[in-house]
Amino acid sequence: MKLVIPIFFILLLFNCSKTKKKEDQLFVVKNNFSVSGFYKKLDSLNEAHSKNDSLEAPITTNDKRLNKNYVHGAIHFLILDKDNSYYVIDNLKPFLLCGNTGEFLKQDSIDFIEKSNLLTDRSQPIRTSEITKILKQHQNAIVNTENTNPLNISFALKNDTLKGSTMYRIISFMENNGMKSYTIRRMNAYELKKAK
Repeated sequence: MKLVIPIFFILLLFNCSKTKKKEDQLFVVKNNFSVSGFYKKLDSLNEAHSKNDSLEAPITTNDKRLNKNYVHGAIHFLILDKDNSYYVIDNLKPFLLCGNTGEFLKQDSIDFIEKSNLLTDRSQPIRTSEITKILKQHQNAIVNTENTNPLNISFALKNDTLKGSTMYRIISFMENNGMKSYTIRRMNAYELKKAK
């Protein structure tokens, strides 16, 4: 009987270390998610990848011509807090870009911001806990196994820090269901008006 307690303790430690390793694979911390902390971790992973080609690079949007404060995905979520959010579906069809693209003009940038603002105007209020339900409902379109380009899902947070494990649960759900393309940022000024 004395041997059972140490064996149980060792098994418990082993299971905790396996869980910790799985958590470390995500870019999102378990409690009190921070947008700025997320980008610091992403930058350090990109830097490590550039030094070591054997590491898998995180998926990022690198088009420097676009205003990153207005980038949105196929489904865009505005997260006010752990209870209240908004969402809007832009387009669930993959966007294919073939051939050379033309020069990106100032008007293109203005159009990009206007489109983002119109999308924000169409957003509908939801409970933050419903985000995973919406993602599950559109999982086939998001993952899109027929196309090598999965749809990007975007999240804009009202504050830099979201208390609790809300973002961890959402991103864990996405990662576990093959939804690995997502963008997380702070809300822009136009989105903040919607959040009031």
